Amino acid sequence: MKIKRYLDKDMRQVLRRVREDQGPDAVILSNRRVADGIEVIAAIDYDEALVRHALGDAPGTDTQLNGDTFASIAEDDVAQTEPAREVISADIQPTPVPRLDDSAESASQSLALADMQSEIASMRGLLETQLSGLLWKDSSRRFPMRAQVLRNMARLGLAPDVANTLVNRLEPMTELKNLWTTPLSALATLLPVVDSNLLEEGGTIALIGPTGVGKTTTIAKIAAQFAMNNWSDDIALVSADSYRIGAKEHLAAFANIIGAKVYSAASFDELSETLDKLRNKKLVLIDTEGRSQRDRDLSSALAAYGRNADRVRFYLTLSAATQEAALDETVREFNKVPLEGCIVTKIDEAAQLGCIMSTLIRNDLPAAFFSDGQRIPDDLHGAARKKLWLVNQAIDCLESSRACVDERTMAEKYSQQSVANA
Repeated sequence: MKIKRYLDKDMRQVLRRVREDQGPDAVILSNRRVADGIEVIAAIDYDEALVRHALGDAPGTDTQLNGDTFASIAEDDVAQTEPAREVISADIQPTPVPRLDDSAESASQSLALADMQSEIASMRGLLETQLSGLLWKDSSRRFPMRAQVLRNMARLGLAPDVANTLVNRLEPMTELKNLWTTPLSALATLLPVVDSNLLEEGGTIALIGPTGVGKTTTIAKIAAQFAMNNWSDDIALVSADSYRIGAKEHLAAFANIIGAKVYSAASFDELSETLDKLRNKKLVLIDTEGRSQRDRDLSSALAAYGRNADRVRFYLTLSAATQEAALDETVREFNKVPLEGCIVTKIDEAAQLGCIMSTLIRNDLPAAFFSDGQRIPDDLHGAARKKLWLVNQAIDCLESSRACVDERTMAEKYSQQSVANA
């Protein structure tokens, strides 16, 4: 048995010395804090019976090993390693403690590793920021026309991925007068639209979407335009909104203007029964309850609506005044039912129309109607004939809001695309 005393400034350093000197099988006999740091006594090839025999105790006795007796046994070994220090007064428990690779040391190493990873991530972010600026400057110098078109599209609010798709379809431009007209014409071409026959032939239509996007008002506009060329008895409005207070009354106020009837369906089973009763109507418009795209019950509600997909055409109602991320999230969640297309509302309230255009293009979601006000039925337009009108409205928003982008923003958004095009 080899016993040795170690002294260092902290426990971590002491344990490292013990491991280097006596190996991982060393046993810590005692430890205490002294004026110079931490003092540890460790042993290798520890044999409790041998220690007790040296003390003159019979086997099986309960004599407790203390600092004095331990020092007398190992006096020669301790003297050969380090100068003798004051005798340890605390009792030494012979029970082995955990090895040197215990949880405390592992936690310390994990903390150090986490700090190192955090520093590396910070350095990486700093380097990426600096590099993106250099790449954008180099791309702007080499392709000035392209860079200016991207700036213009960014002012419209068009997303970087959509803007790059647009620019990649353009022929190389050499004249400054084409920096706006040519890209805007291409943008109108990219917009997906559907030439809906809803206002002429009717059908059973359900408007779905988040709360407050204008579903009820849009239904009133569709019903009013349809009533201009058909009998009011051919139209039926169904209120399936059992959440919003006064939803049916709101819809009934519009129905009274055109002389149509309003029906209510408080459950999905009632909705199916109501649709069976109205199968002879030329136009049935269903006003559904508004639900957030993050509503936990949205999936089950859409699944219930989907049971009528064979006789109902679903249109997603989107507000142009919504942020791009929220628009994309809404499309992903409500796309769980077969969508005939979408109706874009509140165009007159949007500060930038690039967000809604980016969402339509990215998700290949065709627009059936555009709505830009509260007037019934005037402020509802067929999207197939209004693509250039929507682009012009985007330019009007740009002039009203005076949107601008700085070079740092452009560098962050387009640096990766600059590498690909260089």
